[in-house]
Amino acid sequence: MILDQEKITRIKRLLKSRPKGLTISDISQMLKLNRNSVAKYLEILLITGQVEMRLYGNVKVYSLSQRVPISSMLKFATELILILDTEQKIIDVNDNFLSFFSLQRDTLLGNDIRAAQIPGISGTILGELLTDSGRMDEGKQEISFTKDGREYFLALKVVPTVFDDGSRGFTLIFEDVTLPRSYEEKLKINEARYRAIVEDQTELICRFKPDFRFTFVNDAICQYVRRQKEEIIGTDIFSQVYEHDRDVVKKNILSLDHEHPFLSHEQRVLDPAGNIRWQQWTNRAIFNDSGELVEYQGVGRDITERKHAEENLLVMNMAIASSINGIGLATLDGRITYANASFLKIFGIPSLEDILGCHIETLGNPLNPGPGVKDVLKVLREGGIWKGKILVIRKDGSRVHTHHTANLIRDKNGTPIAMMSSFIDMTEKVEAEKEIQIKNTAIESAINGIIIFDADEHLIYANQAFLSIFGAKSLDEMLQNHIDEFWKIARETVPPVDDVKKMLIAEGRWSGELRVKMPGGMLRFFQVSATQVKDERGAILCGMGTFMDITDQKVIEKALKTTHEKLQDAIEFMPDPTFILNRERRVIAWNRALETISGVKSSDVLGSDSYQFAFGFLGGTRPILVDILDLPAHELAKSYPGIRRFGDSIFVESLIPGSHDEKGIYLWGKATPLFDRDGNIIGAIESFRDMSEWKKARETMHPHPEVEGWTPGSSGESRGGERESLACLEIAFAHLREGVAILDRKARIRMVNSPFLALAKSSENVLIGKELSQFCHPDDNPLIREYLDYSGMDGDGSPTVRIRVGERDDLFDAEISPIRGAGGVLLGHLVVTIPTFAATNQM
Repeated sequence: MILDQEKITRIKRLLKSRPKGLTISDISQMLKLNRNSVAKYLEILLITGQVEMRLYGNVKVYSLSQRVPISSMLKFATELILILDTEQKIIDVNDNFLSFFSLQRDTLLGNDIRAAQIPGISGTILGELLTDSGRMDEGKQEISFTKDGREYFLALKVVPTVFDDGSRGFTLIFEDVTLPRSYEEKLKINEARYRAIVEDQTELICRFKPDFRFTFVNDAICQYVRRQKEEIIGTDIFSQVYEHDRDVVKKNILSLDHEHPFLSHEQRVLDPAGNIRWQQWTNRAIFNDSGELVEYQGVGRDITERKHAEENLLVMNMAIASSINGIGLATLDGRITYANASFLKIFGIPSLEDILGCHIETLGNPLNPGPGVKDVLKVLREGGIWKGKILVIRKDGSRVHTHHTANLIRDKNGTPIAMMSSFIDMTEKVEAEKEIQIKNTAIESAINGIIIFDADEHLIYANQAFLSIFGAKSLDEMLQNHIDEFWKIARETVPPVDDVKKMLIAEGRWSGELRVKMPGGMLRFFQVSATQVKDERGAILCGMGTFMDITDQKVIEKALKTTHEKLQDAIEFMPDPTFILNRERRVIAWNRALETISGVKSSDVLGSDSYQFAFGFLGGTRPILVDILDLPAHELAKSYPGIRRFGDSIFVESLIPGSHDEKGIYLWGKATPLFDRDGNIIGAIESFRDMSEWKKARETMHPHPEVEGWTPGSSGESRGGERESLACLEIAFAHLREGVAILDRKARIRMVNSPFLALAKSSENVLIGKELSQFCHPDDNPLIREYLDYSGMDGDGSPTVRIRVGERDDLFDAEISPIRGAGGVLLGHLVVTIPTFAATNQM
């Protein structure tokens, strides 16, 4: 068969592009070649070593041979290389081999290796390797020999070889591993020494892989966990770690790197009995020459006892630091080394730094009435302890009552090493004792009777006020001579004592009025408050009762109730519409006359603070006077010119449109604040009066414009006008039901009607010509003078003032107002009597 080099090249190129290999059929199809031709070409390439063939079942797969030219391998290889043919004759050798064994190339080439007597290379061993193809795949075989008194180690690898001419042979590759083996030997020795050291250590020593599984543990660990090494190796290092500490330990180990290769931590573990113990570990990360993490090594020790000691010390320190007692420590020469917060608070010191290192005498104050610091130190050094009361006076002058205990602190041998002071703040106790003493004195001297019974209802305390009810001077006398009498009275009270007891049992307290029939049949009334005192478990400790004698108050209340009812009746039947507000501006009185004029029933407004809707009859002509009663005079005059203030009252006269012959109603109004005995405002009253008839009569009494200058004593035509006016007045008086008196400009009485004389219980002869100031209450004289000064000025002002008129024992209320002519000229004064009304102070 004539070889076609071009087809061989194509086959090799195709195989190169398919490193996994192709079958004969694959190559035939891809290159469009005859299958038999491809098989022949592949056989030639296989013989020459240019391709390799692998069998997969019955299928032959061909791939391009990955071979290096032997000449190149010999030249550049660092190993010792020897090439043999199938008859084990040496056909080539590299320089490294010759140099290592100190041989010449000529002495080796062509000779059988078994006869070459190369040191350490046994023909028997080579024969076994070269004849047993299965052992060639075992990897390197190690051989050792001695040369020049030194032991050498070579790692031998036998590689089947195909030469360029297609012949076969073997390549023997020797690697000098003497140095690594020497290192390994030294390492074994060192490891043995290290292991001996590790095993002899009392510390817990282990090594573990990055997957946290043990690779080594020493005997100390085995003894600690009571397990064999074989049971521990390969287990997870966290298996013994307390569950809540595992994440912290793992995070600690994973944080190790080249910059921080070791780190210490504390962890809790469970011992074989299930008890929690404390360990301290120092873990170190071990890296290889490439910087890769190889393993970890840990060294630990049990610190349970130390941890418990630290915890106990911490608890004691916290107890001292947080103690309510002031605790301080000092050296034997008196220098302060420690003080807790309570100590600093007692002495009024801001911080420990302010006294640290200072002598304890600096805490003393010469004003202290008790023993000084030197006195305490003297007793302490002589006897080892001092106890007593100390009054601490701070720098700001404040005082703290304390109980002080000073001790010497001694070591195990009894030698003093320091001083300790403990201060108990007794200030609250001292103040409480004072307060208790004051309260006891107050209870003892209280005007209300106070008694205390124990849980068995035995009287154990009664103050003087209670004892005096029974005429006893002391509790002992009460128990000896009056206790039976007390229980006899108690059984006849209203409500019965048994009912009070039931209420006490159900609710723990009772308060109410108690009617008591005293010896001799006299009834007395008490306001009683009874309470059961119980402990935290609900057990009764004692019972307490407070008695306030309200017998006199009941009499007064009854009298007040009667008076109140009479006043209510008086207001109810007053002819003038009237209502009263209390201090909360709620309606407490609304009489029938006001119901008539407003159309609003008293039941609709009593108790309410919304009453404005009832005054629609005013038609918006004026405000409700009680709503503006507290306005200052200047603001009142500015906002409401038609309203005038005299004293505490305000007055208004206004025309209400509608009815009364369609001219409207002249409605007079007055509002006055109500005061208690101490002068405090407790309410207000407002009254209305229909002045239409009076206004008409008043207009009739006024002179006509042509007699504008009329005054008493005028002559001629003026006297005729006066007589005509007086005639009109007499007619008007006959129609008035109120008592009316007419005064001249100097307030002298000139004319009175019959109702006025009836109220005054007098006659015209007595009254005519008398000055009004002589016929009114002396306390009203300043008000009358103020009125006369104001009304004496010409103008349109028309003030109305309420006064009390009559003899001292028969006073009645009246109102005085000016009579003016055209242009506002004052002609005289008019006095009109009004019904008397008052308001109760039970607001």
